Amino acid sequence: MTDSDTNTKFDRPTHLVATKSLRDLLADLRKAEAWLLLAALAAFLASAFFVVKYFVGGDMNPAGWTGEQWANGLMGLGITAVITAAQAFLYASGYKGPAAVAATIIVVFFGMFSEVSQSMEREDATVRHRSENSPVFQAALGSIGAITSTATSISPEQKALADANAQLQHWQGLRGGRSKYSSSAIERNITRYQQQVASLSQQTSFQGENRNALLSGAIAQAKALEYDEDKHYAMIRLIKGLFGVAGIWASFMFSVIIIGTFEYAFHFVGAYVADHKQALRLLGRDTQGDLIHPAGETAETALAGIPKDYGNGARNEYLNWVTPERTDTVDTSNTRVQTVAETPVTPAVEIERAEPAPANVKDMTRERFFRLIYTEVRSRIINSGLKPTVRPVTEAVTDVIRHHTQALGLQPSLIGKPERQKIAEKILEKLEHEAVLELNHEQGIGKPKYRLANRWANRPPPEIPVTAHMA
Repeated sequence: MTDSDTNTKFDRPTHLVATKSLRDLLADLRKAEAWLLLAALAAFLASAFFVVKYFVGGDMNPAGWTGEQWANGLMGLGITAVITAAQAFLYASGYKGPAAVAATIIVVFFGMFSEVSQSMEREDATVRHRSENSPVFQAALGSIGAITSTATSISPEQKALADANAQLQHWQGLRGGRSKYSSSAIERNITRYQQQVASLSQQTSFQGENRNALLSGAIAQAKALEYDEDKHYAMIRLIKGLFGVAGIWASFMFSVIIIGTFEYAFHFVGAYVADHKQALRLLGRDTQGDLIHPAGETAETALAGIPKDYGNGARNEYLNWVTPERTDTVDTSNTRVQTVAETPVTPAVEIERAEPAPANVKDMTRERFFRLIYTEVRSRIINSGLKPTVRPVTEAVTDVIRHHTQALGLQPSLIGKPERQKIAEKILEKLEHEAVLELNHEQGIGKPKYRLANRWANRPPPEIPVTAHMA
């Protein structure tokens, strides 16, 4: 005999069966499916913006797209839709094992990569927009325009330089020729205008160099202000200063925090849906709340899942061994005939039943068996008007056992009426502890011990689905 490892992993579907009614399971499943669809749509849009923008070459103006860009855009949408759908189906499937873990890592990586990229692109565009619309950047652009306009106009110094050059050429042309001016006057004017030309040329050169320096500085300032790091969101600036990283890394960390939280929530909602579907299957119900094996199934179908009765045979063998005088047993291949000693009786034939089909619920313990019956009976008392007395509840327990025989892997005949009655009494006591039932202060002869609590008794009657009417 070897010891087996104890399974300490929390069984969420079983916990849901024990803590929620059928109505609550269905209502929570519908809400979770709606949130799962919303999360899938958000993930699709977040990834599609980046993927489509990459496929069309960065132009996000569909009115100006070419045929090739439209084809690439549709291809990007299709790829994103397929991967997002696979991600949602995988989360809601409840699959376990290495293959499911590998698939989850792949789809989560794609979602994280595309959504973080889109978030960083959006932040980059926001910073650029804020920078280009800031008053300082607009002032820098204005200074560039002013410097450029002065460079194309003629300054007074340039005009004076042109006049001085003209006078210098005039007086130089009077040299050596006949003129009303004397040679000394001509030379004196030539010298004066040469000095003016030299002075004005130096001033014009200084002005050009100064203008070029101002223009270069204004352009450099405008280029720096075109993408101002101080225009990041305050949280990104905090991360940047806290960890001493560049703005791009702070933006990456900010995006990872947002998208990582979203991906976890996406996975949690999918797992929530999978757990509620499994809980409904444990109750023998589908996602619409209908019985998986309806009451109209044939006797052959019902008997096919009843396990072979080994308990009665073992008990009879033990009694025969303890008291040999009790019976004389004759065994054949498929028939056992028992004759009471000294008393001829009609032989009783016990036909061996077929082996059961594999049970849907593995390792069914008494506690889980009680929870399954309790959940169904609780739902009937609250929603179907089942009287909270021992006899009707015992009949309901018998009905639940009969319907869920195949899922439980048990034979109804092994659970006698006293045991079913004891189960009914425990269910009534547990319902009282949960405040579903309350003690009837008027109890006595002909009056029940329990009655439905006011908060449940005053509820409006539930809507009965069409399938229930048909059943």
